[in-house]
Amino acid sequence: MFLIYAYIAKYKNYVNQEVLFDPAYTVTFRDGSLSFTYRGHSAPSRVLRAGKKPDRLHLVVGKTGSGKTNLLQLIGMKHDLRQQRKWDGEEDAYFFLYSINKREYFLEICDLEFKQFPVERLPEDLSMPEWIRPAAARMDTVRTVRFSIPEDLTVGKTYQVFEQTKVDRGGKGSGQKAASARCEIVNCYDKNAFLTPPYPDDKEDYRDFGNDWVGRIAAPYHRTSLWHVCDYIWDYMERIESGKVKRQVSFVLSTHNFAESYPIKLPEALEEGEYWTFYQIKQDEQRAEFDEDAKRRMSRRRKRDNLSNKQMFLHDLWADYAHYLRKWVEKILSYRAEEKPPEEHMDDSGLSDDYQEFIDYYTSKEYQDRCEPSELPDGRSMAIVKRCVWLAEYIDRVDNGDPHGVLWQITDDIKDIVELLSQLDDRYFTIDTCTVPVADMALLEHQKLFEELFERMEGYIPDNAGIFTSQLLPYQFTHMSTGEYQYAKILGGLEDCLRRSRISQDGTRTKGDKIILLDEPEAYMHPELARNFFSELCHIASKYTDCASQVIIGTHSPFLLSDVLPEEVTRLDIDGRTGNAAVMTGSDKAYFGANIHTILADSFFLDYTIGESARAFLQTSFDRLQKDMERIDALPDTEKRFIATMREFVPHIGDDLIRRAFEITLQRFPEREEPGL
Repeated sequence: MFLIYAYIAKYKNYVNQEVLFDPAYTVTFRDGSLSFTYRGHSAPSRVLRAGKKPDRLHLVVGKTGSGKTNLLQLIGMKHDLRQQRKWDGEEDAYFFLYSINKREYFLEICDLEFKQFPVERLPEDLSMPEWIRPAAARMDTVRTVRFSIPEDLTVGKTYQVFEQTKVDRGGKGSGQKAASARCEIVNCYDKNAFLTPPYPDDKEDYRDFGNDWVGRIAAPYHRTSLWHVCDYIWDYMERIESGKVKRQVSFVLSTHNFAESYPIKLPEALEEGEYWTFYQIKQDEQRAEFDEDAKRRMSRRRKRDNLSNKQMFLHDLWADYAHYLRKWVEKILSYRAEEKPPEEHMDDSGLSDDYQEFIDYYTSKEYQDRCEPSELPDGRSMAIVKRCVWLAEYIDRVDNGDPHGVLWQITDDIKDIVELLSQLDDRYFTIDTCTVPVADMALLEHQKLFEELFERMEGYIPDNAGIFTSQLLPYQFTHMSTGEYQYAKILGGLEDCLRRSRISQDGTRTKGDKIILLDEPEAYMHPELARNFFSELCHIASKYTDCASQVIIGTHSPFLLSDVLPEEVTRLDIDGRTGNAAVMTGSDKAYFGANIHTILADSFFLDYTIGESARAFLQTSFDRLQKDMERIDALPDTEKRFIATMREFVPHIGDDLIRRAFEITLQRFPEREEPGL
């Protein structure tokens, strides 16, 4: 199933504009009547794209502000937002035309009349409350139509008589698969590129698949599965010369994550007695000679057991989380004056029992005694894991009366994460970091472990406090630039989209066709990465032959344009009179394999293809030489010095044509001694 055409009567800066996404068709919509002619694929397209993935490709280019993102967001907009659009005071009317196969087609329509598919208008229900009427009227204007042509598609023939297939509003249709089961549109974008992101930054819930519209998925680049990001980091590193620093790219976890999120100070006895960390002990050992507070803390502690870096890291990871939870409790108590915090308590028995309980926990010791979620565990000696569970149950109980709420579930996820980390070799750990080279993550013995680890880190519901906003456990990569990370996120996300199947409403696993929207994927990338991006995109798509794929890219990159044919491009300009988008289909320029200067001038509507500062200097200098030619026999000394300066400067001009123009002009001046500079 492919998107062929969009007609936009009104949407943001689009007024009566048409966008053709499949050059095999010519589509016309005039006076409410739809017709289309099948042209077939051109000879260049058959040579270049025959049998290759993605099955359809289209680029949207143009000036900044011309409407590339508006177009992609209109196509990728979810159904509930589409129904509410007029409620925000924005007039909109448009439709999308899709091909299902050589005889069947599909329309998504918003507030437009079709002569071939008239809609029966229901009489106004005066019993309906007035404030509901606009919403109800809006819902009646948003509809879908499935139709067929009377014969197989024939090259050169125009079709305007269609047979409509009745479609159930519930999405089942008349014995046919609903559009949401046939195809999905994956809307990929950088949320930081928007003043107001188009969708909430939540996990995808697939609610958009409960109707007969094509299902939409919001897939911002930062939501790419972490395993796929690492996979493409490794893929990128494989092409870097051995020994380069880039081959040291590593995945890093720290024990300093949660506690610092709340700048609340706990009572000193709690800090030192119950939320201590090995990292703090090590810091005190180094400072004891000149820091009295560190010396005091050291004097109250027994000598620590001989634990490995991994054991200390895992303990401190829990301690940081426990510290954060206890600060959260302190915040709760500050709003509940009737409940007084417990008195300060310091366990003078030393820390050796805590060490032993921590170790026992990771040798499968089970705690049979249950926590009392109405009490705090302050002043009680226990393993740090049990303390976290107790605190989470206490907070959940305060929140909604159920001690086994979101935080309790998250604590359970952290248990799984720590268990997986405990399987790694000690060499990856320091006392406060876990650092694993991406090259090691790709080893066969580690792949399953990290796949499960990332699944735990990403598979959760964010809590209301907003601490866990993008993943359960914060991480970073070393030795990696923003552009390289963008490259890995987008290519990894693309593979994620193509590989993913979805559970349908009847419980079966489906893998429909994909229409993938990529909004400026090349942003932040080095030109060399941008130059290779399309090749990598095709390589990924070629691995997934079990579904049809269409990719639509909004871009500012001339490199992407040099990989496509002009018929695969829509150019957007800005109407100088109205400020609205001006849509131009294709180009008379040969894009494929073209030099980027030609592409920049034609598709991005640039008057010049060099930097403005350089252009202004060169233009002014050339104009000055032209004027000097008119008085060549009576040049003042200032102009002679200027000519001498330009003779020295011209060899440094990078463009061959511009440099040659200056050289020819300078040759017209007599070769004589100019005044000194």
